[in-house]
Amino acid sequence: MSSSSGNSAPFVARWAPTPGVKLDLSSTVPLADGNTMPLFGIGAWAMRGSECHTALSLALDQVGYRHIDTARYYRNEKEVGAAVRGSKVPRKDIFVTTKLFTNDMGGGARSRAALDDSLRQSGLDYFDLVLLHAPDGGKEFRLNTWQTLSEMAKEGKAKSLGISNFGEHHVRELMQSEPQVVPVVNQIECHPFFAQAGLRKACEDAGIIVQAYCPLARSRYYGDKTLSTIASKVNKSEAQVMLRWLIQSGVVPLPKSSNQGRQEENAKSLDFELDSGDMQKLNALDRGPSGAVESQTMSQDAP
Repeated sequence: MSSSSGNSAPFVARWAPTPGVKLDLSSTVPLADGNTMPLFGIGAWAMRGSECHTALSLALDQVGYRHIDTARYYRNEKEVGAAVRGSKVPRKDIFVTTKLFTNDMGGGARSRAALDDSLRQSGLDYFDLVLLHAPDGGKEFRLNTWQTLSEMAKEGKAKSLGISNFGEHHVRELMQSEPQVVPVVNQIECHPFFAQAGLRKACEDAGIIVQAYCPLARSRYYGDKTLSTIASKVNKSEAQVMLRWLIQSGVVPLPKSSNQGRQEENAKSLDFELDSGDMQKLNALDRGPSGAVESQTMSQDAP
């Protein structure tokens, strides 16, 4: 995977929390367009029907989450919207992301209809963030889609725009097009075993915040000696250590869980810190592309 070099020098984004600063689920990171985004969220991938609605209602009203990530491909925008609209939390305090999938892209009427359909499905008046789910389709395909989304953002249908699974060359291509609306996020697979430091630095240079899907690598690396040793040392779970590594590296984690207990456990990654020695040990776990767990990551190499 040429666009995301592995085993490169560790990288920490400028916005990464200052040591000693107390964080919670309402803590935010500034975006390049002047908006803000909660620095921790919950992913809605693979949640369907009543499970999705119940899980997200619990996350919002019981646990305190303020950031939900969905996508047209997930086919649960209706349930996500219902949870948001039914929450005791004001809409303005909930950050909702959706994504246009490849068959929604290309710009013009098709992309416009897709986002309008997402708004109808969700019952929301706007999304806080809309992403291009993948860079597949070629340069013209991507840039035409971006142009249409930029127009819709100016109409108030999206507060911010971003990208997902974009490699370094895709990021450069978009920025060189001098977009009317700048991308503020690139959502990629990221965790200690697939750190993507080179891509994260390219995003930082472009003013783009990195979000992490599969931040726990689907549990594949639980039991790793370094990870488990650090978890025991700080009296936290391996999941919490992986999530904390992301936060201290300046990456916004989006762990998925429909279980309230795990939602709470994940959120407790905000209430402790890893020392520099432990961060260095976790940085050394990076396996490059061989550490990836999601096939969609291969889109980073798309022409």
